[in-house]
Formats: sequence, C-alpha cells, structure tokens
Amino acid sequence: MANVVMLLGKTGTGKTTSIRTLNPEETIIINVLGKKLPFKGSNSLYNAEKKNLFRIEDYQQMINLLQACDKQPHVKNIILDDCIYIMRKEYFKRAKESGYGKYTELAQHFQQIISTCEQMREDINVFMILHSEDVQSDKVIVGYKVSTIGQLIDNQYNPMEVVPMVLYSAIKFDEKGKPTYGFYTHATMEGMIQIPAKTPNEMFDEDFIPNDLGAVVKAMNEYYG
Repeated sequence: MANVVMLLGKTGTGKTTSIRTLNPEETIIINVLGKKLPFKGSNSLYNAEKKNLFRIEDYQQMINLLQACDKQPHVKNIILDDCIYIMRKEYFKRAKESGYGKYTELAQHFQQIISTCEQMREDINVFMILHSEDVQSDKVIVGYKVSTIGQLIDNQYNPMEVVPMVLYSAIKFDEKGKPTYGFYTHATMEGMIQIPAKTPNEMFDEDFIPNDLGAVVKAMNEYYG
C-alpha cells in the first residue's frame, strides 16, 4: 500500500512550491490545470520530454496513468496537483444532467482515484494537492475543509476521512512581517480556528514544519522503516 498524503491549504501558501526538494528523476507530476510550477528551474526539471510531467483532465485517464506509474520501479513520488479539479471538470461536463445521482458518481470517481493510489507499491508516496475553504459557524471561521463543488458533495463525502495523512499549508509571520511557509502536522487550534491536519503518532515532533516534501518523504521512510 502506497503512502497517500493530502496537502491542503489556501492558494499561495506553498503547497506546490514544496515539490522543489524532491528528486525529479524519481517524481511524476500530474498537473490537472496545466499551471506553471512555482519554483526556479522547474521547466527544465519537469517536462514532457523527461516524461515526468503530465496534463490529465479525466478521472479514468488519471487512474490509467497511476497504474502505469506503479509498474515503473524508478517512480517513488507522485504529485496530483490541483486534483480536485478532476471532479470540477466532470461536474461542468455533466452540468445539464438533472437529479442528484451525478453528485454521488462524482464522489465515487474521486474515491476511485484515492483507492488506486492506495493500491500502488508500498515504496511510492502520493501527494494530493487540494485547496481548502472556510468552515463557518454564525459567520465566524471555525475550521477548514476540502473545497469540492458544494454542499451536496460535502454531505456525502469528506476526502480527508479516507487518507491517513493530511498536511495543512499556511504562512506564519514574525514580528517584522517576514513570512515562513510551512505545513501543520497535527490537529491544533490557531485562535478559534481548528487546523485539520493529521499524521501518524510520533512521525513528527513539531506541529509546524517547513514546506519541504523532501523532508516529509525522509520522515515517512524513517518512520515506516
């Protein structure tokens, strides 16, 4: 069973930038939106010629590519960047369909992607990069959740519940306003807001670590032996 990790957070908080410390010879990026990678030298490190950067827009295509990567022994890390947009794109393709059944199918298709990841080799790490949105109570932010396509999906399916690790990306500022980009590793409270992070017991000592996927992979390898 592969290590499946969700990287959840607001846009601009360093989720995709954290890829920069991974070895591109061992890493495949599946880029749903086709955005430029936000770190120096990314075009030469990840591209179609090197066969480590792919643009996928359909859930079945993603499943097929994941299964193909599983057969390539050099692949150790797989990034599913902006992967919730697989669900969003299918939703817009089926916008004219009436009834609620399509929402169940959208959730099922996304879960099939997660299940495919889980069934891959145990020496593969899959990082699913997702955007978060606010959870509010009486118009006050009390937490964060995965941004899907609305309440009809949210009432049926919470992707965070079906994976063992969730890292929540955020920016902290010091007294001089200097930013530090990082990941929360454990559920914690920041003021009145609950941070939806979770990792196996004692994998990380710190509640907030640098946004460095190379270090995350090292920690997972050491933890699982």
